[in-house]
Amino acid sequence: MQEEITKHSNKIYKAVKKSEHTFGEKVKEIIIEIFIIVFAVTLSISLHGWSEHRHQQKEVTEFLANLKNDLKSDLESIDREVDAYQKTNKSYEKILALTTSQLDSIYNSKSKVNFPIHSHGQTLSVGNYEGFKSSGKIGYIEDEKLKQKILNYYQIYVPAATEVDKMYTDFLFKCFDKTIENADKPEKELYSNPKYKKTVEYLVMLGKNNIRVYNENTKPLAVELIKEIDKALNK
Repeated sequence: MQEEITKHSNKIYKAVKKSEHTFGEKVKEIIIEIFIIVFAVTLSISLHGWSEHRHQQKEVTEFLANLKNDLKSDLESIDREVDAYQKTNKSYEKILALTTSQLDSIYNSKSKVNFPIHSHGQTLSVGNYEGFKSSGKIGYIEDEKLKQKILNYYQIYVPAATEVDKMYTDFLFKCFDKTIENADKPEKELYSNPKYKKTVEYLVMLGKNNIRVYNENTKPLAVELIKEIDKALNK
């Protein structure tokens, strides 16, 4: 492009210097060369912009395809987490329902109460999203509705799910702390202790709340996002 501009600039200079041409002829040649330069520059900018836009949209397509796979993985993780919460909740509710005579019967038979443990941590995939966002490319997504749903999912719903999982795990450790505090006492006394039972009750409440967060918030938006991404990829 620089060579073309230089070439036509030289033609303008030569046109000015041509003594055999009239002033009108010189002006005409100059205008033609200027027009060619302007047209060439405009065309070059347009082609560059088109090429850049095409490259950006290719990156968006690749990102959305990867995001779709992440969301499918998230749905599997959500189902596993919900299933784990439901199973542990049932076990904790059975523990809470144990009467003194039932506890005596269990320990007299040399058996023990099974206290299930399932800690919950980061289960949703955020790598592709974080990489695309940190590179400043989120703005490449031209579908504003889709972009906002992606931002809502990863900036609101995923952190919320992670936070409620953390709260649950923290409370689970409170149960462990009470178990350690009562290590010098017969175990059956622990399960009949009102304070311990209240701690387990709150653990069940948190588990039910987290099931609701996953089933009513995170999962529906993940399903909706997959559909929106399919639409965008099939355009």
